[in-house]
Amino acid sequence: MTSVVVLGSGAPALGEFLPAAPLAHATTAVELEALLEDLDGDVVLVAPDADCSARFPVVDVCRPQRTAVIVGAGGSAGVRIAGGAVVSAGTSQARLVDQQDSAIGCLHIAAADRPALQQGLAEVARGPAGELWQQILSVLVMAGTRVVPVDAAPFTVGSSPVPRDRDPIRLQARRCARGGDGWLSERTVRPISRRITPIAVRLGLAPNAITVISLLAGAGAVATALTGTRWGYLATAVLMLVSLVLDCVDGEVARWTHRYSKGGAWLDAVGDRVKEYAVWFAVAWAVGQQRFWVLVLVCLVVFTSKHFLDYGWSLRYPPWQPRPVEITAAADPWHREGAVPPAVRPPSWRRILGMPIAERWLLIAVLLPLVGPWPAFIALAVLGAVSWAYTVLTRVRWSHSGIDEVMVPRLQAITDPGPLLLALRPARAAWGGAAVIGFLVLLAGATGPAWVILAGFAVALGLYALAYGRGPRGRLGWMAPSIARSTEMSALLALAWFSTDMDPVAVFALLAAGAWRHYDVIYRIRNQQVLPDRTAWLMLLGTEGRVLVAIGLLLAIGTSTWLWFAAYVAVVAVVDSLWSWFRT
Repeated sequence: MTSVVVLGSGAPALGEFLPAAPLAHATTAVELEALLEDLDGDVVLVAPDADCSARFPVVDVCRPQRTAVIVGAGGSAGVRIAGGAVVSAGTSQARLVDQQDSAIGCLHIAAADRPALQQGLAEVARGPAGELWQQILSVLVMAGTRVVPVDAAPFTVGSSPVPRDRDPIRLQARRCARGGDGWLSERTVRPISRRITPIAVRLGLAPNAITVISLLAGAGAVATALTGTRWGYLATAVLMLVSLVLDCVDGEVARWTHRYSKGGAWLDAVGDRVKEYAVWFAVAWAVGQQRFWVLVLVCLVVFTSKHFLDYGWSLRYPPWQPRPVEITAAADPWHREGAVPPAVRPPSWRRILGMPIAERWLLIAVLLPLVGPWPAFIALAVLGAVSWAYTVLTRVRWSHSGIDEVMVPRLQAITDPGPLLLALRPARAAWGGAAVIGFLVLLAGATGPAWVILAGFAVALGLYALAYGRGPRGRLGWMAPSIARSTEMSALLALAWFSTDMDPVAVFALLAAGAWRHYDVIYRIRNQQVLPDRTAWLMLLGTEGRVLVAIGLLLAIGTSTWLWFAAYVAVVAVVDSLWSWFRT
């Protein structure tokens, strides 16, 4: 049950949007403290003059099981936001030095945070001056309570009456569109998805149902690509775009309706990779030329390496969390105590150089029917290489300090060193340059006879162990996952290319299965905050273990056996993934 308390006199301007009629009014912390003694569950504290142009932000802020506040350009209390939480909160009389956003007087307190609210009310007199709701918000954040910011944009908020929007449905669709997409997708895909999302909500479609439809559209794109005809490629392009738009719609519907599920999270996490790899495979199968298979495999290596540069970079430091500071009446104690999150640069057109999935799908969807498979995938490979180089050069420039110790286990999990490498690595010393030499030795060894291949692997393993040392800790430690993925996939591709009987289907399957496993691990770390299971890690042998098994199968029988090895990797990875996602 949610209770509503008005912090002041008069009817609240947000009254028509609140989850319940106001039970009482309070003008001081003492009055509010007395009122709360008779109330159970969640509490909404609302200022009488706080207003919003539509109900959707108010509905979102009043969701149970979390403490939250509405933020928007018309607010009167400055806030800083990081890691999905308010980490600094000022008042109209005690302003922040540099604020990121502003809060309005609509604060939802979860039942679990009621003790923190009671303690905060006792400390209000020691805190900054301002309106009562501003003082409460500021004191809660000073005490380290997690307060979730609910962004009202593009709706209008303010500390005085604001006119109601004439088309709130359209604005809500815009609000539910996730930010941070690629430069092209924000201007091409999202405008379409925002028109479909209200229809899906009105029809009562579940996000999972939309995800399944998206997967079916992707399957249709694969089927039509297998025809190898111009009309088939045109149908592939259309179905790829349909699938891409629906990938946006399912998330928008979930954010609109708050219908989240573990199954949906898993499907959303793994679906993009499966669809993309399947379309690439289908086009390569239709072309049927070994050199084209190699081109597609090069794209797979380049983009996997590039993605793990991004993931490694994002795992350098833990997410910024609210930090308790001494409760004081002085303005911005967070700034004084150095508890201010680093500034975030605004997004720019250069995001297009990152080549996210929407940009890749748009590129293939446009070029495949127009100019055919070869030019389309050559363009994809070239742009992928440019994106990789741009990412390395810009981020090496901004790498000034080592990896936070808290994040080392996560980086190690997506680097995926196996038992062999961990047994050989030195306890203290590490020489990162050895990884480059090891990579060259491994590729050179792949060109020779059996004994050269095995010798090259042994030397490369020792060099990689020397490079790894105590793990990904240095200034460039964030590159370790990408180096590992590049090494594993490039070595397998080189071994297959210089063999006498390259089976491109088996090579693609093994590279795709290994890449999918590592994508799944990073999604688990980002979304669930869990590391992969040790049993699955041992069964999958680690990076060097899989390369060694592939070498053994190649020398004993041929690359055709890699298909069975790929099936083994895929089964273990999928079972471990399902177990992890559904048990937490």
